[in-house]
Amino acid sequence: MNTPISRRHALGLLAAAPVLCHAATRGIDETGFVRIGGIEQWVGIQGSDVRNPVILFLHGGPAEAQSPFLKQFVPWETDYTVVNWDQRGSGRTYGRNGASTPDMTLDRLCEDAREVAEHARKRLGKKRIILVGQSWGTELGLHVIKRWPKLFYAFVGTGQAVSWSLKIEAQERWARAQASANGDAETLKALDDTASLAASDPKRIGASRKYRFSPSDLEYFKIPSAFIGPPPLPKEGEVADWLAGSQFSFPRLAPVEYAFDARKLGLDIPVPYFVIQGRDDHIAPIEVAEAYFAEVQAPKKAFIPIDGGHWACFTNPTAFVEALRRHVRPLAT
Repeated sequence: MNTPISRRHALGLLAAAPVLCHAATRGIDETGFVRIGGIEQWVGIQGSDVRNPVILFLHGGPAEAQSPFLKQFVPWETDYTVVNWDQRGSGRTYGRNGASTPDMTLDRLCEDAREVAEHARKRLGKKRIILVGQSWGTELGLHVIKRWPKLFYAFVGTGQAVSWSLKIEAQERWARAQASANGDAETLKALDDTASLAASDPKRIGASRKYRFSPSDLEYFKIPSAFIGPPPLPKEGEVADWLAGSQFSFPRLAPVEYAFDARKLGLDIPVPYFVIQGRDDHIAPIEVAEAYFAEVQAPKKAFIPIDGGHWACFTNPTAFVEALRRHVRPLAT
């Protein structure tokens, strides 16, 4: 098991009294474990000024824990205090609880997210916070804001998921167009051979993989690759926990992903809703997200394309934060 990791404060201080706000202590930079959903879960809180609005970030994956990659959020921290959480079964939370982690269900993860949101509100003295989900985090986020809208000023999706089957079909259309343009007979054959398989079949999923990742996605992959390092892979420690969490979580949560359809949750979103999507996102294809978004009803909404792919919130942080600044920050008053 990993011991709690703290960049400024030990475990107990993460749930301490409200943050002081005199000039010398306006910034916050703390990590540790919090009792969430009956187990200890890792939470990090970073920002340059605790008076700023608060973002709770729901990472992708499942189990794409962001605890090793907090530097990716530095561009956000001028305008926001960012709360990162390694979800149940992920990253340092998995390292703390291991393969005995209980209750790997959608309902429990939703309740966990609510508890983390409540913890962040109490810790930072806020009435409401902003919920941002990336990829798998958009699926979780839609469930959360439907259940507890009064906790949030707004919901922001990036790499917005809509439907597994619609995603696979769009990925296949894109791959077929690219393969045809490139004379790639091998990919065309693979697409033809797997077209009748279920959308969850690994062979069908893999048939379009060659053309799925944008140049910025491939650039982003260098970050987790550097974290993991070259083989042989470690058998214990942070890297081992991060990889093991993915292996633990995916088979338990994959059925949730395969069954997910945002349209079936209802097209009425009870809080302001914004999607900031990479123009070159072919993992959660932008055309699928935009078509879904056009049907959604929300108190306020905007669909904002920015340069980049599935991880555009990290590879193009300037445009992402500017979109937040223009559309979301004015609501957090």
